[in-house]
Amino acid sequence: MESASVILKIIISVVFGVALGFVTIPLAKKLALSRAEDPAEVAPLNKPLVKASSVVLALAGAFGVVFTAETPELLIRNLLFLIPVFALSYVDAVVRKIPNSCLLSILVVEAVYAIYYSVHYQTLDIIPKMFVGILLGTVVCIIPGFLKIPMGAGDVKYNGVIGICLYAVGYFQSMILMALFIGIFAIYLKITKKGGLKTMAPMGPFLSAGMVISMCVSFVSMIDKGLIFGTLL
Repeated sequence: MESASVILKIIISVVFGVALGFVTIPLAKKLALSRAEDPAEVAPLNKPLVKASSVVLALAGAFGVVFTAETPELLIRNLLFLIPVFALSYVDAVVRKIPNSCLLSILVVEAVYAIYYSVHYQTLDIIPKMFVGILLGTVVCIIPGFLKIPMGAGDVKYNGVIGICLYAVGYFQSMILMALFIGIFAIYLKITKKGGLKTMAPMGPFLSAGMVISMCVSFVSMIDKGLIFGTLL
């Protein structure tokens, strides 16, 4: 039975991942063209390498979600999240704008999940978690303003959405991961002499990477179980 379950998960991951990978670029192009000041900005999405990477990343995301979701409803929620999350990442990468339609799609999926969860488990404990999440997302977005670091309106809204969907612990983890990825990207820019810490970069892809990883893995849970720093616990 265990082997059959693993095989089923692999099939779901491959089918969904490949489908998502192929659909993401056309969807992102459509969304980007409606927001681009110059259609040439969307040209990078036509590159074969970008299309291939879309499939690879989608497969990685699908496998991560399928093999870590604890319940069927959480699996469905997280898989559906991947569609707008991947699309908005590519759109932000080429035109520096995060489509409101993608954010709305994520919120609709989360709302349906919250309703199902509340009815099925007969508890409303998910509601305060969502409220605290968006509150944290809003507060965190105030900090860059004090530091005079530019942050787009789309990034601010995306932060709030991530807070609603991942709640407090997941949100903080996704922000830490985002900062780590941005730091690595800044080092890459410095090494290749293409920029540095002050170089403007789209935050959408980094926020998405942090969100997807945090949907699949909770570092706090791993620490509690002794899987991280186990020898110190």
